[in-house]
Amino acid sequence: MGRKAGWLALVAGVLALVLGIVAFAWPSATLKVVGFLFGLNLLIVGVIRVLQFVFTPDSPVAGRVLGVIFGVLVGLLGILCMRNLAGSVTLLLVIVALGWLLEGLAEIFTSIGHRGEGVGWRIGLGVFAVLAAIAVLVWPGLGLATFVFIGATTLCFVGIGGIITGIAGLRSRDPVAV
Repeated sequence: MGRKAGWLALVAGVLALVLGIVAFAWPSATLKVVGFLFGLNLLIVGVIRVLQFVFTPDSPVAGRVLGVIFGVLVGLLGILCMRNLAGSVTLLLVIVALGWLLEGLAEIFTSIGHRGEGVGWRIGLGVFAVLAAIAVLVWPGLGLATFVFIGATTLCFVGIGGIITGIAGLRSRDPVAV
């Protein structure tokens, strides 16, 4: 991971952590607010994933293409959440879970075989996001409060992991990426 990707991961991590803390601090939020917060996170993560793979040439082409595709899909799911087209908790849960699943898979697949600092954290983040998505998809009848708890926990862990990954990227001695 180069310095540019490190900065992007750090920004995404900080934003995810802040959104997770906001979700914990405001557990009685309405469906619109929850949809907006989680959608905003998915949109930001999707855009940052696209930027990471467009502007960091140190990744293999197949990994970059996969990262950009997953980033665009995650961003689109974020837009769906923010528009709150569903109006129901169940559809919101499924949309957010699909976003987490895609983001987790993208993190895992683009990290495997990639050498550098923070790769273990990136794979761990991907696994955590996939497990959170599976939990939400297996129990789509979760209430809004339970979903907010799971979602806020996921955002906090992913945010902390993103911050650690970003710092590792910034500390890397990769001479190619500036």
